[in-house]
Amino acid sequence: MQQTLELPGAKQGIHLSIMAWAICAAVPALAETAATQDTLQTPATDPAPAEASDKARESGRDMPRVHRMDSVNVTAQRSQTQTAVATKRNDNRVMDVLTREQINSLPDTTVNDAVKRVTGVSTSFNADTINGRDDAVFVTIRGLDAAYNNVTIDGAPWASTDQTSRGARTNVLSATMVKKLEVYKTWQPDLDPNAVGGSINITTRSAFDNGGKPFFQVSGGLGHADATGKVLSGADGLARKINTVFSTTFGPTSALGLVIAANYEKKNTVSVGHMTTDQVFYSYYNPDGTIANPSSTGGPNTGNGIPVPQQDKNWLYYKNIERIGGNIKLEAKFSRDVYGFVGVDFNDDNVHATRNEVIIDTSRSTGPNPVVNQTQTSGHFNLGEAEAGNMLSQVDRSMKTVRGGLDWKLGDNQKLSLRSSFSQAADRNPQRLAKYVYGNLKYAPGAYPSITGVPGLAMDYNTSGFNPSFNLANPDNFTNQNNWKPFYWRIDNIRIDDRVGNLKLDYRQNVGTDARGLGYAVGADYRALGHSYSKYYNMYTPTNAGNLTLADAGYLSGVPLPYSGGLPFVIVDDSAAWNQLAQNGSLAGAYSANLANSLQNNYSHHEQAASVYGLATYQTDRIAAMFGLRQDYTNLNTTGNVRNTANGTTSWQSVTRRSHYDYLLPAASLVLSPVDNVKLKLAYSETIGRPNFDAYAPNSSISENSDGSITVKQGNPDIKPRKSNNFDVSTEWYLPHNGLASVALFRKKISNEIYTLTSTGQFSYGGESRPAFITQPLNSSASQVNGIEMSLVQGTLGWLSPYLSGFGFSVNETLMAGRLNATQSNGSTRTIKGLINQPDHITNFSVFYKYRKFGVTLAYNRVGESLRQIDSAYAHQDVYWKARDQWDLQASYDAGRGWRTWFSVANLTSSPIVSVTGKDRNLLKDNFSAGRVFWLGLTYTPKLH
Repeated sequence: MQQTLELPGAKQGIHLSIMAWAICAAVPALAETAATQDTLQTPATDPAPAEASDKARESGRDMPRVHRMDSVNVTAQRSQTQTAVATKRNDNRVMDVLTREQINSLPDTTVNDAVKRVTGVSTSFNADTINGRDDAVFVTIRGLDAAYNNVTIDGAPWASTDQTSRGARTNVLSATMVKKLEVYKTWQPDLDPNAVGGSINITTRSAFDNGGKPFFQVSGGLGHADATGKVLSGADGLARKINTVFSTTFGPTSALGLVIAANYEKKNTVSVGHMTTDQVFYSYYNPDGTIANPSSTGGPNTGNGIPVPQQDKNWLYYKNIERIGGNIKLEAKFSRDVYGFVGVDFNDDNVHATRNEVIIDTSRSTGPNPVVNQTQTSGHFNLGEAEAGNMLSQVDRSMKTVRGGLDWKLGDNQKLSLRSSFSQAADRNPQRLAKYVYGNLKYAPGAYPSITGVPGLAMDYNTSGFNPSFNLANPDNFTNQNNWKPFYWRIDNIRIDDRVGNLKLDYRQNVGTDARGLGYAVGADYRALGHSYSKYYNMYTPTNAGNLTLADAGYLSGVPLPYSGGLPFVIVDDSAAWNQLAQNGSLAGAYSANLANSLQNNYSHHEQAASVYGLATYQTDRIAAMFGLRQDYTNLNTTGNVRNTANGTTSWQSVTRRSHYDYLLPAASLVLSPVDNVKLKLAYSETIGRPNFDAYAPNSSISENSDGSITVKQGNPDIKPRKSNNFDVSTEWYLPHNGLASVALFRKKISNEIYTLTSTGQFSYGGESRPAFITQPLNSSASQVNGIEMSLVQGTLGWLSPYLSGFGFSVNETLMAGRLNATQSNGSTRTIKGLINQPDHITNFSVFYKYRKFGVTLAYNRVGESLRQIDSAYAHQDVYWKARDQWDLQASYDAGRGWRTWFSVANLTSSPIVSVTGKDRNLLKDNFSAGRVFWLGLTYTPKLH
């Protein structure tokens, strides 16, 4: 049955109208200036002008005439877009690019900050329940999250560490190292096939850029993030950053080149989180006030249909971030036909965080606690309990890469290339946690204390606003620290290691932008990857609280709990809490599941992927065609710890699972240029998405909850890679004055889609059947995503009026409609609109202005609603990222003699990160603040000869 592109609802009409208006408004004026178009275009921009002229002469074609503008201001402003437009024009793939000039015009500190400006690209936040999420960590391309996209540096793969995803954590990469960010939407067989969404290549500077002239730039700034308070010291005060780039050629014939780049950044942030519990989220009650879906099982019964948040959960999250990185590249032109390089990259990302947590609980407590006086938006509970915790966390991530390559021009149209790289990444995450509870606690040696509510925390709730509010009948009971008793003291130490080695050989005959006639390329690629995860877990629980209270281990903060009638954050002091344990060790004991929790999550994973490819091309001035095949063979083995319980005794066995898969993947493309300055690109390809590392682990991770239920996370050694059939059509119209109008349609039909099944049920643990929340990665029967990308770029509006000569703009819009068939816990299939982290739309708009020595850029980014988490049984418990808008601003002034001052503000409107749930997606799951970040800096770029 024929299927058509589905757009995500009538609300997208606004976005379509904006794009249509922008394009139509420009057409009359563009037509008027079409006759002068050839004088205003620039050729492919990477080579220096002299080198570009040589290439043109070699190909037997003349360079387009260069139009010398009367206004220097216009030429300077055009530089923001001309390289990007020319690079896109010279590539036969559907792709987009961001240049260093574009990145430097905005307060984009990391690769993540910058790449979200690209059409069809969005960034996503970590979805775990441990860390704050005021910093986007992953890149999503065309609705496919980071695990299924390929990220390289100068073509070399790099190791990256994350607890839940094989995706690259691009937020740790400084934008300083970037010369160009190339985002490829269509795939060719010479690339890694793990590119269902696409590929990102980070191109670094070459010493031979700009004719090999020496280049030096250093930039530094001081900053301040909202809510970080008064400047007191170097540790708690102003943010600071500095970066520098130096390149030069040397030697008797300037045949050697050296590039050195380095960056350093340190800043402090504060994020306030307001949320419901980690599971089930909302309770429902029967007409008599009894609970219809107990928190231990969730259940499908929605009672009277009135949702009541299970918890009022609040975080005060302090984070100190320090990043240092750099890259060194040594290059050599051994002869006119031989080029080689060796590069070293390193990035360290260090985060010290303090998470203060306060929970007011309505219905997770065991025992009956009926709601009374309930209305559609309010009610009362006669019992309640509260929890206060502190987590002291340190995350040290390091990434190191060594890469090298050799290009040998064997003849006029022949080239042999060799690339080799090795990358290693490490993640060290020690955590120390302490928690205290106000409630009725019952202690048992070696076990979690059980909690039931107490009358002293009777409360009213109100859900008339998006953020539910809670008011205690006797707030003095809450602020009396003697009412709070110890719950546990815990140490976690997580270690993740990742390494990847790659060797690639390519031979090309008459393949390239300037080639004409038939050509071909063949190559081989080998990649070895190793990944390991281990966790040390040690917890102490009270056997008898005695006289231990929070009065000796905490204090009341001056920061109010949001939506709680003015209650203060109850702070657990880390040092005092652990000192309390040290001095009263006889009242606490080791948790009986410490050994299990230290072994059950650990695994190691190894992959070896070998590929060969071949492709053929045919190219004229008007047609470029390509067809190719890649044979990929992947062998993998994963080792984990499996528990065996017999006669009440648990033992552990190391189990290794081995598997392999192989795919023959085709790709074809056709590029037509029916008239000058217009390109029609058509492409088809098949790509794969390799599962996350922990998906293969044979072990099960079990943790106990305070209400008696357990959480079970299971691997799936039989998980298969997803496979995608990709269809692309793109029309690109290259306009005068470094302009571009483009429309691209894409469709991805995915088999073996991977999603995480979340279900509730019973699980045998500790010799008894326990209510359980069970999660496991599974393959679905099918999924797909369809989309349309539209963009319009104008480097200057001077052709409309001399008064607009300093103005330019860039606007792009992406609309996507996805579909996921998820198998439910009862065996039936549910069709869900949207893939995980696939927004329904993405909007980018930037306007830039330059007048003499002054320049300013204002940018807007909007990412539409996207699916975050699927509940296999109950659709009303699916979780979605809410649509988010962000404005960014940067202004600069050229002070002369190579000096430039600049001022920037990121997230002008302090847009938060919000997740929603519920049948109508209108109920709060969690809300994290993300404040403005101000920077004031100075850049020095001397003229070197």
